[in-house]
Amino acid sequence: MKVRNAIKKVKSYFAKQGIEIDVQLVGHRWTFEHNGYVGSFLANGACTDEDQMDREAHNFHVRAVNDHSDLMTDYHAGSFRDNITQVCQSLLPPPPKFPAGSLVRGKQNKRANRQGFAGKVGLVMPNSSNGYARVAWTGETQPKWGWATFPERDLELVS
Repeated sequence: MKVRNAIKKVKSYFAKQGIEIDVQLVGHRWTFEHNGYVGSFLANGACTDEDQMDREAHNFHVRAVNDHSDLMTDYHAGSFRDNITQVCQSLLPPPPKFPAGSLVRGKQNKRANRQGFAGKVGLVMPNSSNGYARVAWTGETQPKWGWATFPERDLELVS
């Protein structure tokens, strides 16, 4: 992915959530900040500032604002991601597919059958995030450790 496309993707991802984000060149890294975290990436190859837009983006990284690497102690702040979408989602998780209070049913797929929730109907509880939904299945009592989470891709909305 080209640097200009990575910048466009970052801005459009945050704009969908109603947040305006500024991507700027700091040193050799393109950086953007949200909610106390910094996402960054590099342009491939040594080049001038004008030439960087046509280079490939790589080395996607996430760290806290006040957390910096210290090479003298071999401390490397933050973590690396595979692509710019993962960086954006770690700074601002996407909204849940099923909001709290939605009535869902387990799909008839291999994983749902294996885990035993295929065809069951339940209510989505609060605190669902990152592609998983906490579901209270009908006819079952809440376990002492709380309701389990299930992948959103294995659930369908009951209409």
